[in-house]
Amino acid sequence: MKMLKKGSKEKYRVIRKVVRLQREVNLIPPNASILIALSGGADSIALTLSLLELRNFLKIKKLGLAHVNHMLRDEESFRDEEFCVSFAQKVGLPIYVERVDIKSLSKGENVEAVAREERYSTLRRIKEKEGFDLIATAHHLNDLVETILLWMTRGCGLEGLLGFEAKEGDIIRPLYRVKREEILDFLMSCGQTWVEDSSNYDLSIARNRIRHKVIPELKAINPNLEETLLRMREVLKSDNSVLNDLLSKKCKEILNTGFDRKVFLRLPKEYQRAILNRCYGIKDYRKIEQTIREITKSKSFSLEKHVNSDILNPK
Repeated sequence: MKMLKKGSKEKYRVIRKVVRLQREVNLIPPNASILIALSGGADSIALTLSLLELRNFLKIKKLGLAHVNHMLRDEESFRDEEFCVSFAQKVGLPIYVERVDIKSLSKGENVEAVAREERYSTLRRIKEKEGFDLIATAHHLNDLVETILLWMTRGCGLEGLLGFEAKEGDIIRPLYRVKREEILDFLMSCGQTWVEDSSNYDLSIARNRIRHKVIPELKAINPNLEETLLRMREVLKSDNSVLNDLLSKKCKEILNTGFDRKVFLRLPKEYQRAILNRCYGIKDYRKIEQTIREITKSKSFSLEKHVNSDILNPK
């Protein structure tokens, strides 16, 4: 459990960034009920405190906390659960705790992927049962940078370089433009404790290697790496919007009566790649090339379950 102390002058940097994001993208509509995903780590604690601070300003109707115990770290997992329950009592918010045995559910599959899927499934179940409108997660600017770099190492198209949005369906990310160091400063100024997840330092996990090894080297070259990649993302997002508009017509032609393999194969390779990326949401370049080969070889190959409806109905 960690607690640091620092002057209160740092406190409102996070608050200002949350307010600015709200004004730009209308993240939280008036009178919304928000379920906060609480792990007990610094990020989710800062998210909770910032939304409590802004509760009246944002006209939030109801706040609640949800803690999903993945039962992956033995005693540490239950330590985190106890901390979250205690924190909820301290700030006067209801908390909903669910335990999910990820080890049993994963059965040799990617544990991190299964944990993520189960976490969101559990959060949505709590949201629906308890009558919340939105789920707030503590993803911040450093998470966005890590996601972009991770996609780059795997090979991706433009979609992969966009990472994730501040709002996706019922998921909102109020700390989207806040850096990790600003989160820690915020907690220091509040004198607030949090817990550390030891798995965040496991360098066998690709994201952790990027966080602890790659990003420090990149920041030695560009100390403003996070802000630079955020600006790059905004430019790419604008370009992506134009490309989506141009491709939507071609996608509709191909999908007019189901996937038209013959029309697809007559297109230039560049169009094939773009359509698989945007119509079907396939981001990995190798997967795109593999899919093109499978479509070429097999007349019965089906892509319908992968279709991305957003490209067919551009905003």
